[in-house]
Amino acid sequence: MLKLADPLEIPSDRTLEGFKIGSMEIYQFDCLLLKKRIPQVTNECACGLLKISSNGINGWEECILPSCGKKFDLIQWASGFNKLKGLSVYEAMALIHNKQEVWGQDRCELAESALQNLIKQLQNTDTANPQKENGIVLERSFLIDQSRSYFSF
Repeated sequence: MLKLADPLEIPSDRTLEGFKIGSMEIYQFDCLLLKKRIPQVTNECACGLLKISSNGINGWEECILPSCGKKFDLIQWASGFNKLKGLSVYEAMALIHNKQEVWGQDRCELAESALQNLIKQLQNTDTANPQKENGIVLERSFLIDQSRSYFSF
């Protein structure tokens, strides 16, 4: 997986314990949406977009998915993220760091980057939930229309 954003440091601010992860969504789509931003993207690959929500605020991160074949199971690949649901943002970050060996580097980096984006949005509520992030339209109906598959948990 191509790392699209450098993850930030683990937050030490315990005030994040009050923000629980309420829902998550992952989209799988053709990489044409990201082709302008990632020169390595080819027409054969598939990309993903992970959304993590807390208190009506969303954190996002995109990735190139590890397998582009027709047998790739997005739900199975993303099912480990379900363990984050209901945890505080602080607890979720700790869990991600403890799951490095089981989830692998790519999934951990994706979850950590989405969580870092959520933390940034939670700390800057005046700019939270933009309609576009890095040039990508974040409206659910648009993302579903572009998706090969979608999973909400």
